[in-house]
Amino acid sequence: MICTSPVGMTWDTETRRGHLLITLTFLQLIAWSTPFPALTGSGPLYGPNDFVYVLNASTIQNMVFYSDRAWLVEFFSSWCGHCVQFAPVWKQFATDLKEWRSMVMVAGIDCADDLNVGSCREFEIMGYPTLKLFPKNAKRNVTSEGKSVLNTGEVFQRPNSMVLLKNNLIDALIPMFPQTLVAFNESFSKNLLTPKSFWENPEFSNGAQFLLLVYENSDSHAGLEVALRLSNYQKSCRVVRFNEKNPMYLRLSLDGWPAAGYISKDGTFGSLILGNNQDIIDLLTKAVIGLAQITQIEELPWSEVVGETHKGLKGSGGGALENYDNIPSNLEDKVSTEDLLHTVRNLLRNEVGLLQKIDGPKLVALKNFVSILSQYFPSDRREVQVFLVKLSDWIRHQREIENYKYLEKLNDMEAELNPWDIDMNIWYDCRPTVPGRRGYSCGLWRLFHTLTVIGLEKHEDTQILPAIHGYVREFFGCKECAKHFDEMVERDNALQLRSIRDQTHWLWKAHNEVNLRLIGTPSEDPAFPKIKYPSSEHCPECYIINDFDEGKVEEYLLRVYSRPERYMDKMDSDTRRNRKNMNGTASKLSSSSWMGGLFSLADMGIFMMLYFI
Repeated sequence: MICTSPVGMTWDTETRRGHLLITLTFLQLIAWSTPFPALTGSGPLYGPNDFVYVLNASTIQNMVFYSDRAWLVEFFSSWCGHCVQFAPVWKQFATDLKEWRSMVMVAGIDCADDLNVGSCREFEIMGYPTLKLFPKNAKRNVTSEGKSVLNTGEVFQRPNSMVLLKNNLIDALIPMFPQTLVAFNESFSKNLLTPKSFWENPEFSNGAQFLLLVYENSDSHAGLEVALRLSNYQKSCRVVRFNEKNPMYLRLSLDGWPAAGYISKDGTFGSLILGNNQDIIDLLTKAVIGLAQITQIEELPWSEVVGETHKGLKGSGGGALENYDNIPSNLEDKVSTEDLLHTVRNLLRNEVGLLQKIDGPKLVALKNFVSILSQYFPSDRREVQVFLVKLSDWIRHQREIENYKYLEKLNDMEAELNPWDIDMNIWYDCRPTVPGRRGYSCGLWRLFHTLTVIGLEKHEDTQILPAIHGYVREFFGCKECAKHFDEMVERDNALQLRSIRDQTHWLWKAHNEVNLRLIGTPSEDPAFPKIKYPSSEHCPECYIINDFDEGKVEEYLLRVYSRPERYMDKMDSDTRRNRKNMNGTASKLSSSSWMGGLFSLADMGIFMMLYFI
């Protein structure tokens, strides 16, 4: 039996038309959802061709605990500008230490990855980049205040030079590997009269067939580094260090200080000439390999050693992302709602959510910032607005917040309201072209500008800038960036700015100051160079000769930041007209409380299309 529908169509015909419409709608949604398929996320800072061992939440505890070697781990965030600038240093450091692998591993874990956030929280990471040293045979749990807790490692200070970084690590390794890195004083070496006496004393030979004798000051690290470079060949050779001259110094006919010689179990011995302008460490290492006839082990990147793949990597070793040519050349200056939502979700979960406890000044800062979000975030969905208001109200009533309670509250509210109706793997207007650039840091600046501009548009002289400053100071993971921002605020006495116009203008000027400082640095995306903002291309009327017309700049900021758009809503004009025609009907449906909580206006429009065709 065929029934007739209210609009005069048979159910069979209507069903076929409906199926066709659903199919077309689905295909178009797929097209909208992948504007730049290769430009997902910020990407990793370390690739498969680097000597940095990339850890993740699944591997870190199994690797760093109960290991027969030490682990020096960088906890970083791929969006952190300071981490991006430090990455080449860490890569070079790992490359220089590739021959030390039997003693120490150089590694990294990306705390910006949602899957790793929990691990970074467990290891009590409060800012980026943070270096932590896990000694040889480190236990998983330690006792603290009578309780067994996770061993979070020892914070390893990051000096300003590669030499100091290397020497500090060597000093930390000495007590872990005394047989390899020990130095013998006169009381141990006064009876070493002949080469044969070394082989008679197993404390010196330790089973090796060839000994390199290095005479150097107690604070020198040259002999120690040679020992670490040769640590893969301890059955063949060993480095023996002396801080004082002994009978063997004369027997080898050594001269000067530092000095070096060698003895072999086959009875041969001699001195090594250390040139004043030569790399002593490299010279001694190569001399031992040649004299002891050691077959060198080829040092490979970790991905080849363990057969790992770097999932999600675009390009290799921090290179450009694939499909770079897909980026349009006529880039507009615009703000996408998706990027703002992405940013808010990241800061609530991956920055605030890192802390074990929120209290004192941090709780005050969180209350102020989330309150500003609830009032000035440009929500285009009721669910987002309700989420922010409810979260602000909950935080406002807390005296302190334990991490598990905070995350539990976020989980419950997200399950109830689904505020993040976006793809968390994609940045739109903040998309990067090189791993580690733009992304979250770009989104954060856009969020800050949006909040101040909307406050300006509403003519409300509220304290938005102090709330932003509190968030940056207490929660922003890039501590060097937060320090610079704090210094600018203090220098300009910016917290005393009462007018929202003054706050908006100050933030714009501060952003330009940061851009100027970052020009030409590794954190700069080549497709989005740091320039004066807004550019003369986007706002020619903003310039008077070489200076800004601040009135025109304010007008420009209002145009760009007061009306963020959904990137996914930028469709052709026909689709826009169809949606506009449906708004009246859809708005009536959305006025129902249960309907409004389940579906957006776009959903209502699709339902009405299916019903009336």
